[in-house]
Amino acid sequence: MSNMRKSSYFKLIVITVACSLGIAGLVYYFSGNRVPVYDFLSVRDTNAILQMFDKDWYWLVEASRDEYSPEFMLQNRTPDKNPRNFGKLIIKVLREGDKTAGFVAYYKKSFYEYKLLYLAVGRAFRGKGYGYELAKYALQDMFSRGCRLIKLVTRENNIKARSLYKKLGFTEYLVEDGFAYFKMRKK
Repeated sequence: MSNMRKSSYFKLIVITVACSLGIAGLVYYFSGNRVPVYDFLSVRDTNAILQMFDKDWYWLVEASRDEYSPEFMLQNRTPDKNPRNFGKLIIKVLREGDKTAGFVAYYKKSFYEYKLLYLAVGRAFRGKGYGYELAKYALQDMFSRGCRLIKLVTRENNIKARSLYKKLGFTEYLVEDGFAYFKMRKK
């Protein structure tokens, strides 16, 4: 085989490998999670999550600071003060490097229904699609656990959250008393 022919084969192989890697990269980028989502670890994540509550209380909590304790919620992993719900709140965190960038919390409300209780991204980490990634992760996790219906509520004037939930496939079914209510059924 001549040197010219070997060179052509080599170029063809290099181009094929490069194209394959490029296609694999695009598939990875447009499917699955692009960012790492982890189980909540109290020692590692509590302070960052409490800071998110402190800075964005209005957007995260429907109650006053006297009526609700994020510390209690994190410590007991519960959506409320009912002891039967202790340990039922699933909390996942998104990390960027060694920092907790955001979190999502949800729980099983009934045999087939889950409630997405919190979705928050720290102010320094916004604009990177982390809210979408966290929500998408949570939806996949809830459906994999047998969920048939997911509900959530956000403030009526939280335009970005409402837009995100619609983008994810939620249906807004009620707007009342300053709050927008959403649901999503498993297809």
